[in-house]
Amino acid sequence: MKKVIEMNRDNYKDISGEPIADAPVGAVTEPEAISALQRAADKIIALNKRSGAHAFDLGCTFAEAKPLVPEKAFGKWLATFSDYTVRSAWNYISIHERLQNYREQLLAHAVMPTVMFELAKGEPEQIEAVITRMADGERIRVKDAREMLGRKPKVKSDLATFDTAGVAGLRKVAAAKTDTDVARFQKMLEIVLNEVELALEPLAKKKPVVKKPLQDKVVLPCRHAHDLLNSIGAPLQPDATTYMNWRAAKLPEGTVWRNVQDLLHRMGGADDWAKGRAFVPWLQNEVVPLLRFVVHGEAVAEIAADLIAVSDVDETDTSEIEGLIPLDQMPSPVEEASEGVESTSWYDRRNRMNSDRQTAERHAA
Repeated sequence: MKKVIEMNRDNYKDISGEPIADAPVGAVTEPEAISALQRAADKIIALNKRSGAHAFDLGCTFAEAKPLVPEKAFGKWLATFSDYTVRSAWNYISIHERLQNYREQLLAHAVMPTVMFELAKGEPEQIEAVITRMADGERIRVKDAREMLGRKPKVKSDLATFDTAGVAGLRKVAAAKTDTDVARFQKMLEIVLNEVELALEPLAKKKPVVKKPLQDKVVLPCRHAHDLLNSIGAPLQPDATTYMNWRAAKLPEGTVWRNVQDLLHRMGGADDWAKGRAFVPWLQNEVVPLLRFVVHGEAVAEIAADLIAVSDVDETDTSEIEGLIPLDQMPSPVEEASEGVESTSWYDRRNRMNSDRQTAERHAA
């Protein structure tokens, strides 16, 4: 909030060379120009005071006329000779009725009518506090008055967005949804990136990076983030069968956002993560750069596979050997091959389960 310094001292430049606030002082050198600026400043102050006095006079006149007009006809009466609305008339009446005791002080500080409209909504002690701050040199604007009175700006109801007709209404609905989804997507990937970078910290101490704890923390967020990205940016395409729901398509081949889409798809299924000694280079050279591309807006440099350095630390994930299936419980080669054909990823498995459920519901109906 800017300080207002008394006009008779520092707010304009008098013939003795006092500075004018916010004026290009260096450009004003002629005594005639200085004198003209002083006269202009004095006139502006006088006009502002006259504007405030005019607001009080208008309010008094509106207050006198209001009882003489039939009920609910005040607006029609105003429209016959002016552009004032009932609301604006009531604003001026409130100045006359609620600020009369502070008239001289408000006019002395050249307070504009728009500011007085806000002050008239306050309690006496609030109004007095604002005037005290004016006396201390503060310049009060409309938004300042609202804040001092503890009034927050009105916010349109979110429900109004969903009541707008036509394509314009549809665009508003889409924009509201996109804003929400983007915020959730960004938050999820911030969490994932933080967990990945924490998981890589042991490398600095020549210790291995363990996969299982990291997967437990990020697989589901990656899966949800993948769905959000599809909802935000991926177009829908018809299924191979006409009676099935449409599915999200892949983003354009060769783009970074397509790589992000593929990465989230891969990280959403624990079985698809890189294994053994390829695990840490995968995190360092693919996962972290793509996540930082989304979270921090950093560009992604393309790195050739033969340039990926192999760390001198043995990154073999020891958690892989835990919980091995006993030999007598291993599936037969036929069963294993069958499962491999049917289950390509968590995303396909989920879609297949949804399709089976929809088919069952259709037959039941």
